Amino acid sequence: MWKDKIVEQVRRNREKIFAEFDYDIKKYSKYIMEMQQKDKKRLVTKQMVKN
Repeated sequence: MWKDKIVEQVRRNREKIFAEFDYDIKKYSKYIMEMQQKDKKRLVTKQMVKN
């Protein structure tokens, strides 16, 4: 089976990032929103939906 090196790298980086946030998408989303406020850059385009 053919493997794309870029895809493999993206998947490794994704795993590393989510591991830093205990695989909790809410923790990761909160972090991204805080960084967006701090840097005044648009990182997230939609509001997080609360359950």
